This record gives sequence, structure tokens and C-alpha cells, in this order.
Amino acid sequence: MNSFISWVGGKKALRDEIVQHFPFCYDRYIEVFGGGGWVLFHKQPRNDFEVYNDFNSLLVNLFRCVQCVPKARRMKKLLRYSLNSRQEFDRIRRVMNDPNARMADYRRAAYYYQLRSLVGEETREWANRQNVMPDAAYGRYYEVDAAIADVNRLVRQTQEAYRSLNLFGREHCAAGMYDGSVKYKVLVLSPDTLKESAWTPQSQLWLATGGFGCDPKASGRAIYATCLGDGEQSRWNREDFIGVLDEQNLPEWAKEKLETLRAPKQDHHTAPAMGGMEMG
Repeated sequence: MNSFISWVGGKKALRDEIVQHFPFCYDRYIEVFGGGGWVLFHKQPRNDFEVYNDFNSLLVNLFRCVQCVPKARRMKKLLRYSLNSRQEFDRIRRVMNDPNARMADYRRAAYYYQLRSLVGEETREWANRQNVMPDAAYGRYYEVDAAIADVNRLVRQTQEAYRSLNLFGREHCAAGMYDGSVKYKVLVLSPDTLKESAWTPQSQLWLATGGFGCDPKASGRAIYATCLGDGEQSRWNREDFIGVLDEQNLPEWAKEKLETLRAPKQDHHTAPAMGGMEMG
């Protein structure tokens, strides 16, 4: 599905490439810089929770009205016989810039869509600028912008705290989960699968021991694996892992645990020795 509106700096040309990097399984999709929402409309519909966000309140209002069927019908009716002219542009812009003007949200959305459809450099400049409504009903959502320095500081602190965890990522992997069989290989578990309290390198490294998910051509997704950190045995899905760890990035503590797991075990079918002889 295509978006109903174009946007400067939009991701229309990159939407196929972006969607290819989506994880196989996710439960939330957030458009931080929504714009025309081309990726949102292009991705396959799922049961995930979708969030559209943009600094431009008029654009967000337009998406909200399009989502609501009754309001979308009223917008369509207003735009059906709209006239594109200099006089019409000046009239609508005058109404839209009036902080005391009261109008229904679907009418405001229709006017905004119409202004973006009009041809002319002045029209494009007005329609593409950041629009934050000056009245209290809209402006209260943007009080956080007054503390942008604090927001940036919080982002930096969060990024530094995440880096200090020394977690494994795609850059530490030699192959992906679909490049061949992963059985008896060390896999990197995605931090998103774990609770934040378990975000440690020891919790990320698992030795795959079986399951249909080890074979990329199999329809099954289950992978049975043993944690190199504490020896826990568990079942995961193929998409829970980032990839196969590069042997060069295997830490010493993991090498010792790996040798223990791969060591040949005693044959339990052999009976205990009696009188220097083994009983079969």
C-alpha cells in the first residue's frame, strides 16, 4: 500500500530496503519521524502495535482524521470540489494561521491537505515547515521541546550505559541465522529477548543443540540450546538470535564452557566393571 501524501525527505525510495532489515518477529512498530509514513504503509500488516509520531501537529492531525472513517468521509466531501487558486490559498492560509480560529479537526486536516496539493514554491514552503498550533489545546503536547538539552543529555547517558554493558551485536557475528545450519554453533541471543536485568554477555551466548530451527530451510522455528553462562537449557525461536558468533570474539570463559559441553560423555549403556571385567 502507498501513502496518500508525499513528504520532503521521505523514505519512499528506501522503503523496500528498510523493510528487509525488519526482524522476523516483533510486537511494536514506531514511526518516530512519521512524515508521509511510506514505510508504515509499505510493511506487511501484522498484529503489532503501530505508533505514528511527528513534530508537525497538522500532519499528525491529518493522519488521525484519515484513520477515522467518519472524519475521512467528511474530508473527502470537502476536497471533492476544492478550487486551486491564489485567492483560495491566501484564504486557507489566513484561516490556518489565525490562533483564534475555531474549526473541526477534519476541516483543519482537509485544509492542510489542500494546501500541500496546491502548486507553487510559496505553498510548498508553508506546507513543509514545522507547524505547532499556538492554542493550548494543541501546544501542550510540545512542552518537552523547551527542555531539549535535558532530552539530549538523557539520550547520551542511555547510550553510554548501553555501551558499558559490552553486549554482543551483529558486528560480532560471522554469519546470519539463514546462512546455513547453526546446529552445534554458538549463537548470539538478542538483548530484546531478555529482561533488562539479564542484559549481560553471559546471558547472550548459547550453544545450539537441536531443533528444526537450526535448519534455515525447515518450516519449524524451534532451537534447543544451552547457555554458556550458567548451563541453562531452553527452547528459543530462530528469530530470537542475532546470528552465529565469530570464533574470534569468543571470550575465554565461554571457551572453557564450550569445551566442557562438547567433551565426549561416558557411555551409560556399559555396566560397571566386576572383577576387572566389563559386563555388557
